[in-house]
This record gives sequence, C-alpha cells and structure tokens, in this order.
Amino acid sequence: MVRRAVMHYVLRDLSIDTETRTVRRDAIAIKLPDLSFDALITLMEAAPDPVSIADFSRAVWRAEHVSDETVAQRIALLRKALGDDPKNPLYIRTVRGAGYAVAGSVERLEDRPKPKSILNRRNSIAATLGLMALLVAGALFLTSRDTGFQVQMAESDAGPKSLVMTLVDRAQEQLGLHQARETDRAITMLREALAQDPNSFDARMTLSFALSTKATKFDGGPSEKTEAEALARALIEEQPDSSNAWSALGYSLGSQGRVNESLSALQYAYQLDPENAPAASSAAYVHLMRGELYQALELEFQVRRTGGASRYAEIQIAQSLELVGHPATSRWHEKALSLNPGQIVILSEIAKSHLRHGRPDAALETLAQTKGDDQSAPQISALRGRANIALGHIERARSLLEAAGWRGQYDLAALDAVSGDGTRAEKLLHPSKQVDMESDPDPGIRIQLAEVAAALGRQEDALRLLSQAVNLGWRDADWLNQSPFLAVLMSSSKGRQLESRIVRELEAQRRLIEGSKELSLAIAD
Repeated sequence: MVRRAVMHYVLRDLSIDTETRTVRRDAIAIKLPDLSFDALITLMEAAPDPVSIADFSRAVWRAEHVSDETVAQRIALLRKALGDDPKNPLYIRTVRGAGYAVAGSVERLEDRPKPKSILNRRNSIAATLGLMALLVAGALFLTSRDTGFQVQMAESDAGPKSLVMTLVDRAQEQLGLHQARETDRAITMLREALAQDPNSFDARMTLSFALSTKATKFDGGPSEKTEAEALARALIEEQPDSSNAWSALGYSLGSQGRVNESLSALQYAYQLDPENAPAASSAAYVHLMRGELYQALELEFQVRRTGGASRYAEIQIAQSLELVGHPATSRWHEKALSLNPGQIVILSEIAKSHLRHGRPDAALETLAQTKGDDQSAPQISALRGRANIALGHIERARSLLEAAGWRGQYDLAALDAVSGDGTRAEKLLHPSKQVDMESDPDPGIRIQLAEVAAALGRQEDALRLLSQAVNLGWRDADWLNQSPFLAVLMSSSKGRQLESRIVRELEAQRRLIEGSKELSLAIAD
C-alpha cells in the first residue's frame, strides 16, 4: 500500500500542521525548534507503535547513530514545550526497551498523496536553498550534553532563519557529535556567524562552550580557555540572570582548573534555572574532584529525579562509586558505555579504571573502541602509553607519549629520570613551575609531578606533592599503588600513612552514601 501524506494530526487538545510546521493547543501556538517538531511528527506517523532510538536517529537527525541520551534530551525538551508530565503523560509515553510512543489516540486529517517524506523534503529544501532555507517559529532551544548548556534564542514569529542563526544551529549539530574534528568545524561556523553579527548573544554563547569543550576534551590550548571565559563574562555583563551565561563561565573556569570559582558559577546557574541539568552535573563533577563523593552523587541523582539528563552523568556516578568500592560500579560503567558507545571521555575513564586495578591489557582493549580521529587523540595516546609502561613495553610507551604532546610530558620525564636522564624532570620541577602551580587547585597535576619527583629519587618532594593532592581532594589510592613510579614511596611508612588517610576519608564518604536510603535506592535502580 502506498503511504499517504497526513497534513494535520490531532492528539487530544493538540493540533499539528505539517505544512506550516506549527503546533497549537486550543488555538494557542506552541513554538518548537526544528528537531523537536520532527521528533513529534515522527511519533505521530508511527502511532500507535513506538519509535526506537534507531528510527529517531534516521528520521530526526539524519544519522545512522544518535545516543540514547541525545534522544532522551530531545524528548524531554519536547515534553517541556508541550507541558507534558513524563510520570503522567498526556502526549508522549516511554516504552521500556522500545523507545517512545504517543500517549492516546491520534486523528489523521486531510490525507493526500505524499510527494516526499519529512526527511527528504527537508533535505531537498536544504539542497536547493542552502543555509537560508530552514524555517523556524518562535523560541529555539539548543542543547549540548558535552558542554552542558541550554541556550534560548528568540526569532521572529515566522520566516526564514537568519544566516547567523542557521550557522549557530549547524554548529550545535556538530558539537552534539562530541568529536574533535566536528568541534573544530563548529568553532569555524561560529566565528563565521560572529563575522556576520559580532553582537549575536547566541553565537557568542555557543562559541564559549565550544572553546571550553575543545580545551577540556580535545586538547585545546590556553588561548581557547581565556577566550571562552572572556565571552562568558561579557554575556553575564549583558544578562546577569542568564543561567546559560553562568554555565558558560563555570565551564570555562573549570577548563582552567579554577575549581572553586567554577563550582560557584555552576551552582548559581543551577539556582537561576533548576532545569539546567548539565550545570548541576558539571557542579557534581567539581565535587567529585574535591573528594566530596556524597555531595557529587546527591546532586547527580537530584537532577535525575527531576527528569534532567547529562551526557557524563553515568560515568561520573561510576567514578564516585568506584572510589568507595561500591558493587554497582561496573553496572554504571556499562550504562555509560551503552548510552555513549565509542565516546572518548567515557572510554578514557573506563580505561583508567582498568589501569588503577592493574589491568593494562583491558585498558588497551577499551581504548581500541575509539573511532576515527579519536584513535590518535592526545588523551588516548597518553593512556595507551601509560598502559604500555605497565606492560613493560617502554619504547612503545615512549612513542605514544611523544605523540600525546603535553599530556605525555610527565610520564616521559619520569621514564627519562628512571633511565638516568633527569633533564625533562628537573624542568618540570623547577621552582618557577611550583609558583605557577600554587594557584591551581587541581590535585591531578600534583600526582603527576609527584611521580616525576619520585622517579628522580626525590621522595620527600614526591610525598609533599602527594599530600597537597590529598588535601585538595584526591581520593584514588588504587591509582597511587599501581603507579610505576611511586612503588617505593607508597611502600614506605609515610606512604602507608598517606594511604590510610585516604582510606579513612573514603570510609566517611561511603557511610554517608549508605546512610541515605533514597540515594542507595537510586544507585541500585
């Protein structure tokens, strides 16, 4: 049977016109972004059957694969726009294991032969008219799970999207892929948008997040970090109550290791908008870095209880649980990986888990799941180098660490020092470097420098750096014990005392977690 086009759908009090791409409730227009409208039409076309994640990927994003979380966030935004309660749905229901479906009976009106599918029609318009062809009605919401922001962009009631807005929209699509090359493309598009309109709030907002994403996830440099912060501060100056602007600032400060400032900005962003789930999840990560595992988990699950979602929530939950030795750790690792297969940050954290438990072969197997350019990303090369050190493949490790650039410099310096060449190590431990580090609250950098100092035989310096890291929140005793450079120090009486301190801190966090019935149930869910 030839499928016929439906020009109007009616669901309860909703009227949906596919020709004008409008949605109305009792004659009042509900303005939806393009992706949300297409998701709604995809549900209408399939009703009463559910739509799978794979079908959403092809129909809405025109891609073979989009993560479960990306689809879930889009459905959450659609529900919000429609005023739908996921716990008591009027329009969209979740079908466990199958996707999403319409809640209720759909009436189809004004059938006539369908010339093209929604997807083909949109492709045809784009091919004919280029970037200026897409239509939009009302307020457009952009979301990026990697960067943790939601930006509201107002446009005219009808008419073609401006070139600037279309570039921002396309840049968001690129950022949503969470890959290094696509992030660079997004930055290029956003700079083009700002060349057209230097004052565009939305383009500057998205560029701030894109630059911070490049800096934190894809090995960007200091210039990206400082530009991201400058953009965010300018946006706050213009709109002091913008939750998104404060999120951008928090993310940019976090990329610079300014943890306390970052936490304050992110908490304020969440206070301004309790539905800004990515800001809350980013704040939870800062708590995790500071060793405040109970607070990190409380915040993550608070967001989940209110229907929010963030790309890295599952892996951050797994990190906190692993540190306290919780038996649900592996299940949350699996959740993170199933929601984001091949995602570089998820794979990196799971590889680190293998390394801290003395499984370098498993770490390499995990890292082998990276795709495309991510296979040679600096952070992946650095972790592969670390795994090869553990396996005793020193020359292979050196090659990988050299390819990792600055991310591999500490392990390279330590390897050189163990071999009798302390040139690189002495440079990293120079007093001028220590002065620069005093304002950096990141405990991780101190762990790396402690390994360099220990490799040089400077055990007291190494102990001092490790103690500083623990003071700042480092709680990963397993990583210290598996370090190829800290074995002597960690087996000494002072090393054992330091480990005992970490264990006591973790025990306190574990008891806080287990003492919360609500949190324990959420972890087990």
